[in-house]
Amino acid sequence: MTFAVPDALARKFDKRFALFDADGDGVLTKDDFEAAATRFLAAFDVPADSAEGRDVLAAYAGMWNALIHSADVDSDGRLSRDEFVAYLAGDEFRAHGYAVTAGRVAESVLAVCDSDGDGRISYDEFAAIPGISALPDGERREVFTRLDTDGSGHLDIGEIHAAQRDFYHSTDPDAPGNLIFGQL
Repeated sequence: MTFAVPDALARKFDKRFALFDADGDGVLTKDDFEAAATRFLAAFDVPADSAEGRDVLAAYAGMWNALIHSADVDSDGRLSRDEFVAYLAGDEFRAHGYAVTAGRVAESVLAVCDSDGDGRISYDEFAAIPGISALPDGERREVFTRLDTDGSGHLDIGEIHAAQRDFYHSTDPDAPGNLIFGQL
């Protein structure tokens, strides 16, 4: 079944695809997800064989496995942009795919980012995340402020999940979660 993906979602899904496509070859593979996890761990000096490192690697591997089993329509072991976008826009992802993919990655990433162990992410911890760290400081601060919906000066897992749900599901151009991976 072919359906039109709203432009607001297509732009976000294209951005997410590009962020995952570590080698820039226009398809997603297991190697891209391993590279994303490894790049993230390196940014926080977390060894891959530590408990946190294994959790992040497992979360990214779980995301890849869920995607490849659900979205790889042509069974070639890779995801094209069209396959990726169609899956994210489809009912399966909306119904339960988030929890086992992006939601699980968010939880493992939060554990690593939370360097002081208080269960929240400060601006400095947020600013160290790969991708976010590459943004100009003003844009990083704007993203953080928009995601900090309770104005506490920290991001908790509820705000992270809400932001990601906005990113993956909302067509509202002003939804705070649209910025979770930087400006569109």
